[in-house]
Amino acid sequence: METKNVCLKLSTDGFNSFRLFVAPYFCWSMILTIYNLSLGIYMRLEFMFLSMVIPGPNSSGQNVDVCLRPLIDELKQL
Repeated sequence: METKNVCLKLSTDGFNSFRLFVAPYFCWSMILTIYNLSLGIYMRLEFMFLSMVIPGPNSSGQNVDVCLRPLIDELKQL
C-alpha cells in the first residue's frame, strides 16, 4: 500500500474585530491551505480552511503554541 504525504501551510493574521483602534482587543485567525493541489487552485478560497479563531484582549505573542496544540494533535491523528 502506497502512502501519500499531504503538505499544509498554516497562515495566521491578527485583526481588530470591533474596528476600534483604541480598544486593544484582537482576534487571530488560523487558515490551513493544501499545497498538494496545482498552482492555479491551491490559493482559491474554497481550498482554504479556517481551522480556528483565537480571541483575546492582546496579541497571542509567545503563547500561540498552547492554542495550536489541539490542531496539531488532530492533524497527527489524520
